[in-house]
This record gives sequence, C-alpha cells and structure tokens, in this order.
Amino acid sequence: MSNGLFYLCGMTDDLSGGIYGYTLKADKVLQQQFKMPFCGCNFLTYSVDRKYLYSTCIIDGAGGAAAFKINSNGSLEFLNQAPSKGKSTCYVCAAPGGKYLYTANYSSCNISEFELDADGSIKALVRDIKFTGSGPDERQNMPHPHFTDFTPDGKKLIVVDLGTDEIRLFDFDPVQGLLNVENPTVFKVEPGGSGPRHVIFNRAGNTAYLLNEIGNTVCVLDFDGSNFACRQIINTLPEDFTDYSKASAIRLSPDEQFLFASNRGYDSTAVFRILDDGSLELVEIVPSYGVSPRDVNFLPDGKHFVMANEFSDNVTLYEFDPVSGQLTYMESQENLPRPLYIYW
Repeated sequence: MSNGLFYLCGMTDDLSGGIYGYTLKADKVLQQQFKMPFCGCNFLTYSVDRKYLYSTCIIDGAGGAAAFKINSNGSLEFLNQAPSKGKSTCYVCAAPGGKYLYTANYSSCNISEFELDADGSIKALVRDIKFTGSGPDERQNMPHPHFTDFTPDGKKLIVVDLGTDEIRLFDFDPVQGLLNVENPTVFKVEPGGSGPRHVIFNRAGNTAYLLNEIGNTVCVLDFDGSNFACRQIINTLPEDFTDYSKASAIRLSPDEQFLFASNRGYDSTAVFRILDDGSLELVEIVPSYGVSPRDVNFLPDGKHFVMANEFSDNVTLYEFDPVSGQLTYMESQENLPRPLYIYW
C-alpha cells in the first residue's frame, strides 16, 4: 500500500490471533498499526479493485473464507464469512471480473467456488470441486490442493495439488466461472513424490517457478499460455543436509533478478539469481532466526525482507542488496502468535 502498510496473519483457533497491520519505522523496527482479531486466517488476497480483503478462516472447526472492507488507513471492517465445504482451507484468490472467489482446501481434496456480492461480501458457495488420485510419498495418500490462482492473462485457474504431483488448469470465464471442470488440462510434476505447493510467474507470463514442498526443489517452467514444460530443477537445501525439511514459500524480487524459497526444518531461505534465460543459480541460504519460516516476502519499500517463523512466533527482518541478492539480518524481530502470511 502507498503508506508502507502490510498485513501479517497470526493464525490461532481463537481471537488471540488475527490480521495485523504493520509498517516499517525509520529506525528499521516493525511497528503494529492495528489488529483485527480473527480465527484461523493463514492466507489473504485483495479483490480485483483492492477495496476488499479476503482471508481463509475456520468456521465450526472446518474451513472457510471471510470478507473484509478495507478502510482508508488500511484497517479492516469484517463483512461476512462462508464455509468452504472443506478442511484446512489454505489458499484464497479473487477472480478477474470481480464475481468469483476460490479457495484450496488441503485436507478435503477439493476447491471451492464462491460468488461475490457487489458490496464485496461473499454471496454464496456455488460449486464444490473434488479431486481424486495419490502419489508415491506417504503424505500423498489423497489429493491435497495447496494453491489456487490465475494465470497472468486471467484465462485459466491453476490448482497445484501436493497429493497427486499435479498442476490442473481450468478454463475460466468472468461471468460463468470455471468451464472445463470435468476435464482440466493437467501437468504432471516429476519426479513423483515432489509434492508441489505454490507457483509464481514472471511479469512477462512466459516463465513460472514451482516450489515443491516434499522434494525441497524449485522447478523452472516454460508456460505457453495453455500448459507447462519443465526446464530446470534446483534444490533449496545444502547438498550435505540429510535431515527432514520441507519447502514453504516462494517469492521474486521486485526487479525479478532474484528468487527466494524458504525451508522449514533447515530453517532458512534460499536465494537464487535468475539468469538471462530464466534459469536459477544459488547465491546463498540465509538462516531465519526462528523455527519454521512458513512465509517470506519483501516489504513495500522493496529494500527489506521478512521471514514469518510459524513455531517460534517471530517475524525477522533483513536488508536486501539488489546487486548481489544477499540478505543481511537486521537483528530486529516482531513477536505475534503463529505468523503464517505476509501480504500487501
């Protein structure tokens, strides 16, 4: 936002957590501006006009989505919430055209299609789309949709499924919603057992970067507007690390010269230089100074970087060198309950 405000999700099963508004002070300290007490938020997205904010939530022990009006200072006014007919709702995205909202429900093999009202509130759950399949890893006994968002041209909804090693692409119409629900285009992630989690695109829309949670890798994908092709696979962990870890978040630097991927277990963020052809080269792996960095992101100034450490209840601050890509720990931390997502 123009005033440097950004949001942090502190996910709890009661009102002790919620959605927090923060700014970075001149002395490089994170300062809380407000808190919206809320239950179960772990992911946020703006409406297409950025007048409303949508969150994942917990409703009667199950998953759902919630809508908030954004006030002039960035603080939030609760509008409503709706069940997703799913469990462990972990991702939410607003569709081009402003009529639909989609969630990924990790533990119930489904995504949810909601219709939105003109006032930004959630009107109704209009479709519950279930998946089948499995993968070779012990965590892949069923589908686990972990991501749902749109291709850069807004013509396809992408669903990344950790449980089946698949990316599904659904044709999308701003009026009708999803079109080919029974027959999406499917990209199979190799090798089996990679456990894909999140995908991001460059601004040109021709290259995507897929983070594999179980495999602890990033796949560089060419995108032709209809499907993907894998060009490179690179590890997010040191070559000599053999203990358990799982990848969590993936981000691009503002100038798209560097890519960042966080690790939970080997608590850190891997920094990669993006070469001229879009492929990756490891620069360094930076400790998170906390336990389990679930999300990482730049702050609105593009000069500072934060890691949200889920199980040590702290957010750590770094200075970013846009030439080398290196992150320097600022020895500045902010404490809040179970920080899971950083958004602005």
